[in-house]
Amino acid sequence: MKKDNVMTTVTSTRATYQQANKTLPANEAFTWLKEGWQLFKKAPFKLLGLSFLMLLTAGLIQALAAPIGIGVSKWMSPLLTTLMWLAIANLAVKGKVSFSGGTMRSWANVALWSLSGPIIAWIQFQIGAMLMGSESVTALVNGTMVDVPAWKVGLMLGSVTPISLLFLFVPLLLILKQSSIVEALKNSATALVSAYKPLLVIGAVIFLTVFLAPYTLALSGLVFGPIVSCACFAAYQRLFR
Repeated sequence: MKKDNVMTTVTSTRATYQQANKTLPANEAFTWLKEGWQLFKKAPFKLLGLSFLMLLTAGLIQALAAPIGIGVSKWMSPLLTTLMWLAIANLAVKGKVSFSGGTMRSWANVALWSLSGPIIAWIQFQIGAMLMGSESVTALVNGTMVDVPAWKVGLMLGSVTPISLLFLFVPLLLILKQSSIVEALKNSATALVSAYKPLLVIGAVIFLTVFLAPYTLALSGLVFGPIVSCACFAAYQRLFR
């Protein structure tokens, strides 16, 4: 995609979904993954470093006294995700990782939208309680080692992937297009419905990345998280103008 097209996509103040009248094939996901990989290769160490800092920040905040620590950590997760999106967008447009962009209003919407973080985490914990019991989930949240199968922890972590797919483009639309929260939700959901085949492939990659976290000491998220984020940004570029 030409750079001027990318610039239009990133800086336009209006989000228009381009694929509303046709369903994209599943193999479109591999185009997004290829383009995401090419974008990631422009600044791999910076993106990996940013991913590490975000995971560290969320972990340190979560280590604070409960329930404040976990609540603030989950509220900040969408904010940190938006910062990663912004860094990737600037890498695509300007050729460098930076956090410039957005308005006071768009950042206020992002902060308000981030209240969804604790709600999604609550759903995740409820699923975890069904899988391994509430006491084990509480211990895990508090950073205590428990004797539970890693696959159950991974399944709990990946259980909210469908919700993540539904809201996938909301942070980008809020910060890059200055959309309202309602408009961003509507356009993100519309994109999922019309491009569900390739987005399900992306969802499977997201699920696998998160599911493997207990097996890899979170390295799967640290390493593959930025690559998947770049692929999702490539999807955003192609789906929205």
